[in-house]
Amino acid sequence: MVIIIKHKGNETMDADTRKAMGTNASKPLNMPEALFVEEDPSGSPVAVKLKLRHRIITIEDCWRIDDEWWRSEPISRIYYAVILNSGRRMVLCKDLVNKRWYQQSY
Repeated sequence: MVIIIKHKGNETMDADTRKAMGTNASKPLNMPEALFVEEDPSGSPVAVKLKLRHRIITIEDCWRIDDEWWRSEPISRIYYAVILNSGRRMVLCKDLVNKRWYQQSY
């Protein structure tokens, strides 16, 4: 399969897509990004540190995922859809296996 790529001046260039892609040719989408989250005594998030500290003013939703319990690295996470004092909406995720917080983009 050949893809025709248009360039300025209506010139064309053929890109050979029959070549095998390297192992680094693709990357997963929406990978969680680690971040610092302050918790209250019950473990719920109260603030996040991006460039600055932002208070969480509302937790809109909360859900938990426990999956692949039979593997050596099971998945156990709790998610929070939050609104920061800046008005920004975020989805935070705490990995209950490694106890780290992440931001999940959708």
